[in-house]
Amino acid sequence: ERCRYDFMLMTNRDFSKDQMVQTGHFEGGKYAVFTVKHTTEKVNLFWSHLPHVIQNNHLDIRQAPIIERYREEEGEDKVCEFLLPIF
Repeated sequence: ERCRYDFMLMTNRDFSKDQMVQTGHFEGGKYAVFTVKHTTEKVNLFWSHLPHVIQNNHLDIRQAPIIERYREEEGEDKVCEFLLPIF
């Protein structure tokens, strides 16, 4: 209710006593990965077409968070990846 996104970061730091950070466990599993240009327009287009993406790719989605993965990149052609949890 207070957070728009969950954020996952791999680190060696122990946050268990930090009351500003809530921690959890990531189960992992099998994901379908879609690469999208990292622009507001392309990211919004992916989200708005998500039902069609699932149907057109015959994906069997499991109950787990959809992950947006971003990488630090140089240059103009930055991309993000959408990982859809599948069976």
